[in-house]
Amino acid sequence: MFNLSRQAMTRISDKGGIFLAAFFIIFTCLFFSINAQAGKLPNGLNLIHPGMTADQVEEILGEPGRSNQVTRYIFNNWGQVVVKHDKIDDIRIEGKPEEKTPLIARQANAGDPEINKLRFLRIGTPDENIVKVAGNPDNIVDGIDLFYQHNKVIIEVDNGVVTRIRTGCETGLPRIDWVKLNFSATSLLIMNITIAFIMFGVALQIKPENFKLVLKEPKSLVLGIFSQFLALPALTFLLIYFIKPTPTVALGMILVAACPGGNVSNFMSALAKGNVALSISLTAFSTISAIFMTPVNFAFWGKLYSETSNMVIPIEIDFFEILRTVMLLLGLPVALGIWFSKTFSAIAQKIVKPIKTFSMVFFLAFIVFAFMGNVDFFMSYIHLILFIVLAHNALALITGFIIGTLGRTPRPDRRSITIETGIQNSGLGLVLIFNPRLFDGLGGMAFIAAWWGIWHIISGLTLSFLWSKRPLPAESLSVMEVESKS
Repeated sequence: MFNLSRQAMTRISDKGGIFLAAFFIIFTCLFFSINAQAGKLPNGLNLIHPGMTADQVEEILGEPGRSNQVTRYIFNNWGQVVVKHDKIDDIRIEGKPEEKTPLIARQANAGDPEINKLRFLRIGTPDENIVKVAGNPDNIVDGIDLFYQHNKVIIEVDNGVVTRIRTGCETGLPRIDWVKLNFSATSLLIMNITIAFIMFGVALQIKPENFKLVLKEPKSLVLGIFSQFLALPALTFLLIYFIKPTPTVALGMILVAACPGGNVSNFMSALAKGNVALSISLTAFSTISAIFMTPVNFAFWGKLYSETSNMVIPIEIDFFEILRTVMLLLGLPVALGIWFSKTFSAIAQKIVKPIKTFSMVFFLAFIVFAFMGNVDFFMSYIHLILFIVLAHNALALITGFIIGTLGRTPRPDRRSITIETGIQNSGLGLVLIFNPRLFDGLGGMAFIAAWWGIWHIISGLTLSFLWSKRPLPAESLSVMEVESKS
């Protein structure tokens, strides 16, 4: 079934395939070009030494890119925590002696005096957490940070004189691992209700006849399931290995790839002249099976990643907590929706479209509103996260397209498999990320899932529109007509 033939290669040359391939290559290159811009150290840096004044530094290096008035909580054995406006602004670990033993394997012994407790703090949280988590510092001083060369060099000034010169600082994307986004318990409750409502709306369309396609035309359905639940997580892992993002960004990508399909994929398949019956069947199957497949996929690939990388920050992958959350937010609403659709079928048919429209608009508005409270973080990192999500989403679309092509499926089926693989329920991922018992709003994971929630709608609608303008062969149209009559 997966033998690469001349016919399959011809199908890959479809305009849709060219668009997807170009999309992936362009944005991956853009991503690497941004990360490759490691500027040279500023001229005269070798003349800077502790004991100089800030004015002398500026005479040699010029005006800094920016400067911050800060308070330093200094821990002699661990490093320092930088506070600005009563919130943690940076966490600077002295050396990395524990990198050889990833912290994830030692979290049960967090009280061990050898554990650097600064690693449990998060940027953006109140400064009162410093003492609660790490204990009393050895010293507290007021100072100034002078930033040079795109923040890659930090000159620390305390009591008017330079105390330390930091080069190769973890700014930009690496720093996002330490960020905890501001997200209240009330906001989390609203998001939980929103996701449950969305899944209830999806379940209203799930009917027993959706699964008859398994017996009638199983190949396309099996290929779609393979693409979404096996190929995409595996290829996401390879993409992570290739681009080497930071730990929380990597885990965010794995979590999104483990989520079921999004609730707008059926509309996109219809717009793209795809096989809508196949799209609905794939959505139904992925929604129900995701109750187990999402925790299993994330636990497998997430733990495989964490065990093969030096994770300096503490991240625990709790399979049973993920399973419990997914059961409540996916399993319960889906079961209720299926029951409601069967018991009150006439009402269900009338409300399904308004529910889908309202839930999607409300979800997007909620993401925008939630991130208004994190606008500083958003402005600092979105240009980096943006290209990662573009490359990841393009990979998802290409995965579905190639699997459908190599499987010699009809073009309408291929389009639906592509869309189902590329449209992920990142809202479910956000709920898991902001769960205080799981990841508690880790910045990299949250940014990946949130931007996915916005971007996959843009990319999916764009691709669907382009396909809608491309006529289907006569044999594909006849297949669609037969399926619609059956």
